[in-house]
Amino acid sequence: MTLREAIALFDMDGTICDYVKAMHEALEKLRAPGETFVDPFSLGDDGNNSRYKYLWDRMNLIKSEEEWWANLPIFPLGWEVMDVAKETGYYCEILTQAPKKNPASLAGKLKWIIKHEDKLGEDIDFTITRNKSRHYGRVLVDDYPGYFMPWLEHRPKGLVIMPDSKYNKDFKDERVIRYDGTNLNQVKEVILKAKVK
Repeated sequence: MTLREAIALFDMDGTICDYVKAMHEALEKLRAPGETFVDPFSLGDDGNNSRYKYLWDRMNLIKSEEEWWANLPIFPLGWEVMDVAKETGYYCEILTQAPKKNPASLAGKLKWIIKHEDKLGEDIDFTITRNKSRHYGRVLVDDYPGYFMPWLEHRPKGLVIMPDSKYNKDFKDERVIRYDGTNLNQVKEVILKAKVK
């Protein structure tokens, strides 16, 4: 890899890993009989309400398990974008965040990468960080605006491909392309343009 090489950065949770599906399944196992299911990804600002503390405690319990992270299912939308990025000559690298005080997530994410090395490629590089804005790439593929907007602030020519989800459905920005599985040609076109900027 050279410094001028076109780099595409890929988030893990909600981008190439189906974090939401896995969390829903794990929360369902902890739900008491007759308890109403509460979707933590639909709460928005209401999620900060103390009445949902039990939900965050359950999620923290789930996320404390290394094997939960290691066995996250793949998220097809992110893989489709990665395939296009590779086909168009990008060097793909994983750039993911992990809870600061949760070593299980760090180890589990590494196990996940090793487990999927055949599809990712043996030469896949990865960075686990607390601040994505410090890392260079022409393109960032990420589902969460709270993580990719600081990255865009430092990259006037940067491009984000955002895999569609119900928790980012209302987000819009001219440098963010939503990918919902139906607009792969559009994604290919914009990442090709970003490659030559």
